Amino acid sequence: MRNRTRVALLILGVVLGAAVALLGAIGLLFAGVVPTGVSPSLVSAVVGAPTAAVVSIAAGLAAMAVGVLGLRGRRADASVSAVGVTVAAPAGLRIIAVTVALLVAALIPGGIIPVAGYSFVLVVAGLVVAGLVLLTVRHPLIGAAGILLVIGVVGFAALRLPLGTFAPRVLEALAPRFGELTVSFVHLVAAGALAAWAIGEPAVRGRFAAGVLRHRRAITVAAALCALPYAFCRLTWLTPWPLFAPPAALTPDVLMVGLLLGGAMLAAGLLTLALCLPWADRFPQWLGVVGGRPVPAGLAVIAASVVAVMFTVGGVDLLRVATTRGSLAVGVVELMLVLPFWLWGPLLGVATWGYAMHRGRPEERPVVPRAIGDRGLSDTLRARATAELDAIEEREVHRSRR
Repeated sequence: MRNRTRVALLILGVVLGAAVALLGAIGLLFAGVVPTGVSPSLVSAVVGAPTAAVVSIAAGLAAMAVGVLGLRGRRADASVSAVGVTVAAPAGLRIIAVTVALLVAALIPGGIIPVAGYSFVLVVAGLVVAGLVLLTVRHPLIGAAGILLVIGVVGFAALRLPLGTFAPRVLEALAPRFGELTVSFVHLVAAGALAAWAIGEPAVRGRFAAGVLRHRRAITVAAALCALPYAFCRLTWLTPWPLFAPPAALTPDVLMVGLLLGGAMLAAGLLTLALCLPWADRFPQWLGVVGGRPVPAGLAVIAASVVAVMFTVGGVDLLRVATTRGSLAVGVVELMLVLPFWLWGPLLGVATWGYAMHRGRPEERPVVPRAIGDRGLSDTLRARATAELDAIEEREVHRSRR
């Protein structure tokens, strides 16, 4: 990512960290004012609402501290960055940023995964529309055929399924939860900003980082495969042997929602897989306007970081709910296998880190560690410093001869 993007993420972390701390203080002083949703947050369910408010204050202040320290580090290294040398943020600060991001996300009221699922359906629909428009710009005939195909599929579905009532029902369900969604949005963006800043740091060295960069394709494929179990189960709803289905009969509206969520899950898996494909580096040639241009690294890193945080916390929350409701061990294992967000989230975060390092290779952007000693200096900086010392010695020799 560009330096401006990293700075913007840090500023966003400071501002929204203050908002998270303020919401925690309001929840502590005026119980019931901050919307908590139909179900409590992961932290609130574990430690209780009053303690969760204290944790919210601490998490908000920690987010502000990470942002301030990150901004101070950027300012201190501005002189080095001005000559084209990328400076790596301290590894400890990045680890703290990821930890604080997960803690802030664990304070989101209500269930994260259901909201993410329904939201991603809309995101996929928007991506399909945008892709068809850009395809039409480059290839009018193929784009027009694609638009007609989508219109035909939607029209056929409208005749078989109650699509006309779907949007009003969704809006009717979301309207009473506007306050909760606003609070969730503040927490999610704050967590995503901190995680994206930490994960999107390309100037990283070390054995673990080198291993992630070397095996980033395998890690990305493993993350993408986490989408297959749920998508397969939803696909079986079209057969007489539906898997992972509600006990009641599959009514048309339930079938439609299930298939939409299954399609959204499959699209999320494809987008995860795209992190190791050429499309993550350059837009496909068949897209008009942007075809062939480099994909902004920040766009992919920020989006994937937000989803990674959501999936990690949401996966842990799903496991908590399954185990606390007295479900059978078989049911818990089934949930872990069909909805493996607990695995998908961390794998996606590591895959995103590998992608960020891939887009900012050390050989293309020399790294200057923060250590001052000779062992901490990069070869480029050491050579530059040696040349400057040689020049100073030559000038002193000339002066002494005079």
